[in-house]
Amino acid sequence: MRGRKGRIFGIVPMTGELAAKITAWEYPGEYAVYNWDEGSPIDELLDGSSYALLNSARELAGFYQFGAGARIPTVEEGAYPDGPLDIGLGLRPDLCGLGFGEPFVQCGIKLAREELGVCTVRLTVAGFNIRARRVYERCGFKTVGPVTHKVSNAQFFIMLL
Repeated sequence: MRGRKGRIFGIVPMTGELAAKITAWEYPGEYAVYNWDEGSPIDELLDGSSYALLNSARELAGFYQFGAGARIPTVEEGAYPDGPLDIGLGLRPDLCGLGFGEPFVQCGIKLAREELGVCTVRLTVAGFNIRARRVYERCGFKTVGPVTHKVSNAQFFIMLL
């Protein structure tokens, strides 16, 4: 896929080295909620459900995580009914806002559909993250409804494609 800057991406299974780089990412300001908690294990990135997105120089550009690890703990019971495959994703902080959002999300959707064989994809996005929600909407996701994070009480939205 190509972003506005024309870089080509490839997707590979997650490795320990790549997962360690992801946990070191630091997002600025309110996006810091996406920073990996210090001391949190990286096991969930290494359980076979995660993939790394590499640029043409084979540098880590983003990641995709599929399944239960892509969900947030919610106050609401039954927020994640069976059926759709959950996707969590993260673009390297210095690449955010440069026009890579749509191709990045489309790569994840293509991976889910073509390699993992799923029809319906679900994601959860922080309520304040209007920039990401717009990208997801342009990629075809529709908001199902709000949920409340069990730990922070912050509002999130569940979206389906």
